[in-house]
Amino acid sequence: MLNYIKKLKKLREEKCFSICLAESCTGGMISSKLTSISGSSEFFEGSVVSYSNYLKYRLLNVPEKVINRYGAVSHQTALMMVKGLKKISKSEILVSVTGVAGPKGGSINTPVGCVYFGLGIKIKDKYHFTTIKKHFRERSRQKIQEKSTEFILKEIIKNILKI
Repeated sequence: MLNYIKKLKKLREEKCFSICLAESCTGGMISSKLTSISGSSEFFEGSVVSYSNYLKYRLLNVPEKVINRYGAVSHQTALMMVKGLKKISKSEILVSVTGVAGPKGGSINTPVGCVYFGLGIKIKDKYHFTTIKKHFRERSRQKIQEKSTEFILKEIIKNILKI
């Protein structure tokens, strides 16, 4: 994963961007990886670890009705989380992550390893939002968090090239 962080640092030399995160199931792991090398303050604005539904609602303005209707682990919640970041951040790259890291929990619709990512990319003064659903087959909580972190770092790099 260190290679992805170094790649982000290198891309920052070529393009002007910053990143802000809203993490749930990764519990700050993405933030930790981003801050693991010197110089990350050049592109990492910060993060909100909104593990509880209450903080998703309170800090990120995810409507309670969205969580009640679709669940905390859903496209809709991931999208609302990343849009909530837009209200508190000036970053060009906005990322949210919500999922079931396990090893317990989950359901038929959202089994252990089901993770939703929200992305907001500012291109020419306009944000473009999307969500991505991944199902990681690992059964270990740590592995699911690591795979989620690695996946989104790759996605961030891919999307920076669009700026």
